[in-house]
Amino acid sequence: MLKRERVLDIIKNFIFFSKDRAGRKTKIIPRYMQYWSVKKAYERIINYLNNKDYKNRGLIWHWQGSGKTFEIIYLAEIFYNEFKNRDPIVFIMVDRRELENQFNDDIIALQNITFKESFKRIESIEELKKVLKIIKESEKNINISGKGVYLVMMHKFDKNKLNDFINSFGSIDKKEILILRDEAHRTELGKFATLRNKILKNAIAIGFTGTPIHKKDASTFKEYAYPKEGEFYLDRFFIEESIKEGFTLPLIWRVVKPEDIKDISEEEIKNIIEKLFVDEEDADKIVVSKKEIAEKIKLSDLLKSESSIREASKYIANNILEDTENFKFKAMVIAQDRKSCILFKKYLDKYLKEKIRDYDENWTQVVITYQHNDEVEIENYKKMIENRYNKNVDELNKEWADKFKTSNEPKILIVNKKLLTGFDAPILKTIYIHQFLKDYLLLQASARANRPAINKKYGLIVDLTGILIENYKKAIENYNLYRDEAINKDILNNLFVETSKIWESFLTKLDEFKKLFNSITRIDFNNFIENLKKHKEPEKEFKKIIAKIILSDKFDYFYTKLRELIQLFEAVGAYGEKLNYYETYEWLKLLSAGINKQTKPKSYKIPYNRIKKELIKYLEFDTYKDIASIPLDLKLLKNLKEDEFNVIVANIIYFALDTTKNKKEPIYRIIYNRIKELKNEYITRTKKSEEVINELINYLNSLKTYEEEEKSLSNSDKALKNILFYLNYIKNCNIRKLPLTEKTLKNLEDKKLIKPSDFDKIKKFLFIDLRNAIKETEKRRKVSNKIVEEIIKPIFT
Repeated sequence: MLKRERVLDIIKNFIFFSKDRAGRKTKIIPRYMQYWSVKKAYERIINYLNNKDYKNRGLIWHWQGSGKTFEIIYLAEIFYNEFKNRDPIVFIMVDRRELENQFNDDIIALQNITFKESFKRIESIEELKKVLKIIKESEKNINISGKGVYLVMMHKFDKNKLNDFINSFGSIDKKEILILRDEAHRTELGKFATLRNKILKNAIAIGFTGTPIHKKDASTFKEYAYPKEGEFYLDRFFIEESIKEGFTLPLIWRVVKPEDIKDISEEEIKNIIEKLFVDEEDADKIVVSKKEIAEKIKLSDLLKSESSIREASKYIANNILEDTENFKFKAMVIAQDRKSCILFKKYLDKYLKEKIRDYDENWTQVVITYQHNDEVEIENYKKMIENRYNKNVDELNKEWADKFKTSNEPKILIVNKKLLTGFDAPILKTIYIHQFLKDYLLLQASARANRPAINKKYGLIVDLTGILIENYKKAIENYNLYRDEAINKDILNNLFVETSKIWESFLTKLDEFKKLFNSITRIDFNNFIENLKKHKEPEKEFKKIIAKIILSDKFDYFYTKLRELIQLFEAVGAYGEKLNYYETYEWLKLLSAGINKQTKPKSYKIPYNRIKKELIKYLEFDTYKDIASIPLDLKLLKNLKEDEFNVIVANIIYFALDTTKNKKEPIYRIIYNRIKELKNEYITRTKKSEEVINELINYLNSLKTYEEEEKSLSNSDKALKNILFYLNYIKNCNIRKLPLTEKTLKNLEDKKLIKPSDFDKIKKFLFIDLRNAIKETEKRRKVSNKIVEEIIKPIFT
């Protein structure tokens, strides 16, 4: 980073000055991972625009806290400046209003960016149309310029509202268009992304995400990288690197479960069902066993139980003061659904009032999305808070989220989906999860607690479901697969198929399907669609066609080909060429639904969802209790499989390193250096996992004892404790007393001026005290000198 040409590059392109509303100025310079990711992305851009490479996509896979916002702004600024003679255009694309506001505020606050003169936030689809029209016209007229940096929401690429542009202009051919897509794992598989890719067909697209999706039918890697060629990302900075560099904190997981759940008998189930359906005609047909119900009820159903929420709230109320360090930090509760959020508010208010004398209901607030025709409980709660605070719920959601970061209240936010991603609040330390989460959403949600803050050592995740730690480890293991070259080859061979090949297959099979449709119905498929649109009784006509298909001897083959076509269309993601086939796709789905309706038996369907919802009201959850706290529960660790130690050892190591880093006392420095050695021993497998964990926990326990005693210790006692710790734990000497050294140290206490000769005297007596423990003379002399220089002198000088 400090090579001359890089320093000059940073000075030229990577130093911004920001000014907030209060007039305070801040200098912004890049972290190393920001610098390298921007350079790699820019190299991709140059090679494409100078016709040295066909690749025009790239993925920056950077974990939370790595500064993706400024990576995007750096790249926009460099591209805008370096290609100023080629009419450069940048689209910063987001899919959430909060992100749009954040980018807008950050860019407006910057004082020295060149592109600010032509920066524009696109507020409407009409504005987007105008920008796209200017860009298209500039391709033929050099006097027209679309040059600029545009901030736009993905949802504005709406086919229905951009139809007139598509019909008039089609696609834009210009190559000097840069798409910078934040949170690239979202909103990338549907109509919005498809239309964007169709219109901006030759643009360069760089995606930024901390949690790429990696499934066969939905892949961020496929949309923004070249997995078939072995490229999964341009740059990667994941959890381990982020913790190591101090950009995020390690997480400690506490696993909590109810001691028991009161069972419901067969007789009780029967009575509940009879009462529920007493006034309905088909009540006699509803016969379900306890086993059938048990199979239908999922963890997500149980987490909506009022009894479960009540007991979880009791647990939170009993532990939150300790978990937040008496609200020096704040907490979040993640509930299974929106109605559960309101129940958590009810019970947290009840139990926190009992526990905390000065508790105020404003300490706890619910931040959720409200919809039209909501359930009664949600609608009533909405009306209640709007009346109480004299503001609408959108204003209240924003206010509470903002005040959570900056003000004393609220201290606890209760959420369902909102704020699980992109909510950056360093004050948040503890997250209580009472929702079944997995994959990237679990990683994103848990990352809300890992932002560094003054005196914050770690983030705490309290898993009230009892099972999420396994999902978390699985998600990290899956992501870590992409670091291994051999596994990458296996993944790309088995998981990724070139999108163009899937599309070619779709088009071929669509032609075959149309011929098959014609052979069965004697109607051209395209005419079939147009005729139904104009028909006076389209539903009646549609049923006639379905009947012909079902009665055909080719029906099974037809239905198989129909389902295959639907799956192929969905598998190509946001491929631009599919835009003109969406109507065909909708008709294919209509055909499938029509066939299913006619062919499936019309038997009475037992309303399991209603039954589940009612039965869960009768479940009684016992008290929630801690099952384990990872990484500090040694008994639990001994029972874990070897491959599960990776996440746990990493957490303990980084927790221990963070605890000992930058402390003045020698004991901390000694342990800090030893832990770094331990880390290498674990990585290289020269030490077993259990040995590493035991040693780490011994160090942490020693530190705890030392910290408890330290305040009452004199300098001589402090020095002696540090020396004995070093000799016993680091040098394995098994020494309890150093009589000559101890006496000499106590004499130093009374001296106003300590001379070099005093330290020489300690070396001499220490050398004598160690004669039985370290037989080799030269080794004993080195240890004596090291102890005086690195332990005794720092304490007495």
